[in-house]
Amino acid sequence: MTKFKRFDLQGIRGLAILAVLGFHFFPDIFPNGFLGVDQFFVLSGFLMCMLLTKSKNDSKFQVLFIFYSRRFRRILPLYQLVIFISLIFLYFYFPDKTIQGINESSAQNAIIFISNQMKSDEENYFEKLANSVDLFTHTWSLSVEIQFYLIAPFLFFMPFRNVSFYAILLSSLWYFFTLPKNFAFFNVFARIWQFMIGMITYNLSQKYSNKYQLSNSEDCEKQEPEKEKNYQIEKWSWILPSIILFNIIVIFFPIPFTAQISRPLITLLTGIVILSSTRDQYLLSNKTLVYTGDISYSLYLIHWPIYSYWKLYGEQNELLLICCLVASILISILVYNIFEKWYIKLDNSRVLLLSILLIVANLLVLNRESISDHLKFTQGDDKFSISLDDVEKQNGEWDTNDIKNLAVKTCSQAVAKKYCNNTGLDPQNPYKILLIGNSWTKNHGNLFYQECKNKMNTMVIGSNTACEPFRLSREWKCKQEDIDITEQQVQKMKPDYLFHLTRHISYGENFNESLSFENDEVYQKMWNQAKKLLKFVKKKMYLLNAIPTVKNNEIVKLVQYIRNNTDRVEIDKKIIDLTNYSGARARYSQLLKDCGEKCELIDYHDLFYQKDSKTFRHFYQQPVNIDQQLSILRHSLESLTLAGLITFC
Repeated sequence: MTKFKRFDLQGIRGLAILAVLGFHFFPDIFPNGFLGVDQFFVLSGFLMCMLLTKSKNDSKFQVLFIFYSRRFRRILPLYQLVIFISLIFLYFYFPDKTIQGINESSAQNAIIFISNQMKSDEENYFEKLANSVDLFTHTWSLSVEIQFYLIAPFLFFMPFRNVSFYAILLSSLWYFFTLPKNFAFFNVFARIWQFMIGMITYNLSQKYSNKYQLSNSEDCEKQEPEKEKNYQIEKWSWILPSIILFNIIVIFFPIPFTAQISRPLITLLTGIVILSSTRDQYLLSNKTLVYTGDISYSLYLIHWPIYSYWKLYGEQNELLLICCLVASILISILVYNIFEKWYIKLDNSRVLLLSILLIVANLLVLNRESISDHLKFTQGDDKFSISLDDVEKQNGEWDTNDIKNLAVKTCSQAVAKKYCNNTGLDPQNPYKILLIGNSWTKNHGNLFYQECKNKMNTMVIGSNTACEPFRLSREWKCKQEDIDITEQQVQKMKPDYLFHLTRHISYGENFNESLSFENDEVYQKMWNQAKKLLKFVKKKMYLLNAIPTVKNNEIVKLVQYIRNNTDRVEIDKKIIDLTNYSGARARYSQLLKDCGEKCELIDYHDLFYQKDSKTFRHFYQQPVNIDQQLSILRHSLESLTLAGLITFC
């Protein structure tokens, strides 16, 4: 019997990868192109079911071996090679150490197929695409595929297969609609329904034809025909071109659709197209589209690192963008013909060896500095020094992992939106403490826990990024609901001590020294909200006074300035933001007066103010004077014996 290729399936692959390329390179023109990934998931489900059906008469062990060996041998070598080459280019052609910090973590996740694991509900795939600083952002879909592969054979062998398939589909679809959108996008269980559409499509196709018989093709896309004339499903044939065209219009339409609607629609339409299509369907089987489908795996893996480079270093150059797109296609063609076709023909043992070597190479590249340090240590070289490159890299890594680094591990019991209660405290201790504010609250969280755990029976932390508890700032994340939740928590908890730990954003706005505080609208809002909270505070409210902040676009240049021997005072002036600083401090002073003995200021001013240059310095050549830091807080926090507290600088 003659082997032949399902050109129509490859045509769908071609459309899917073109949609993804359009979305990544020209998101304003093709805002719905992300739906191409949904089509890939349906195709994967179809082909997985085909492969499992072919081997279902073998023993369960044989089925698992055949399935996993074919799927992993198809994916692993090229996947790990692209990661390896991306890392090499990262270290040689992406000199920004901040970018390296981001990518090292992402590469580690990509190597073991957990790129789709979100760390917080603040992570957003589309924001990551817009930033384009992560060379491995696109590997999330491969992680979803591999994770589904791990469970697919077991789903296939469930009793009452047809009923089970529909039950799993509906359960996963419900999960997709009920999860927060960011989590639903990445979560494999919220994506299973798309693979199930593909598997159900294959099962339905068997009711109409016995055409699909798996050949020895490693790509599971070559079948043997039995009765070609019976393959055409007559009742679908007349509307198939319309369905295909509608599918194309949705994906490439220049106006964005709601994903909650377009994703189920495209998934279902893709299943219908696969079910009703033929090998030689004229819209899907043209040579260009089929070849695009052939190179789609290489193209998907290769295009994003190239695009990231353009985004970082040539974003305004449209001609360079076109060149990057063309380069992605040409490199993918070379990789497909030279590497992908070659390793597909290797036996399982050689593919396994090749994959292991590439994984080891990736791990060695990622851990090269640790290995180098270890070698120095074993050779007796104990003269370790920290270079400016080390400082830049570590600062970049800290900035990249900012949210994770600020997390208070003991604060695990959610009590309200963005409020959590700390575990491990003795209920016999005397005080209840509540910390409120923006991200600076998290800055202090671990410190408070360590120093006060023997005094507290309860410690609740409320950290609302970029939002201030006494007034709505201009930040888009801040809502009246956030202020209301803070008020509710203070009223419910009735803390002994309330700490207002906030980086000023709007507290210093529109300050006029000639205007009385009675006529100061900003201050009156602050004071009215503070009064509401004070009614429920048993002992005292501490207010962290305003200090100048840093300019985000300048602080990343700090090491560069030092490397260039820039005068330290000039650096102070470049990176410190004095905007609204004095107005915020004036309002805090008035707040303290109006509040009376029930309030007290905590002020870090003297830690950062340089008397000789009359500038603020947020970096130090010499070690910070810890005794000075402690003395500032000893008086303010004496009632809680928090003499050990220091600030994060």
